[in-house]
Amino acid sequence: MSIQTDVEMLSIRAMETYAKHHHLPGEAVIELFHKCQVFEKIMVQHEYLHQVGFEEVMEYVDKIIREESKELIVYHGTTFNFKSIDLVKSRNRRDFGRGFYTTRST
Repeated sequence: MSIQTDVEMLSIRAMETYAKHHHLPGEAVIELFHKCQVFEKIMVQHEYLHQVGFEEVMEYVDKIIREESKELIVYHGTTFNFKSIDLVKSRNRRDFGRGFYTTRST
């Protein structure tokens, strides 16, 4: 399986477990996970730590939501002049949503 598939399965299992544990309907959990960017954070955790047990993932999810994590906003400077952002030119390399994702030059 790919990392993407692993993370998707992990996210679904985390949603189901969170809904059952907190007696919430699935739609409420999906909305909460989106608001707190749990999906993206699970993906990053999985990419960096690889061999994380499900219990650790759920502890992390509870911590994210308990701390009422704010939206993740990333600003990137550029040396090029532009007047507006054209989302048509954006790529969705890691399923973080539409936008521009960059890394520093090496």
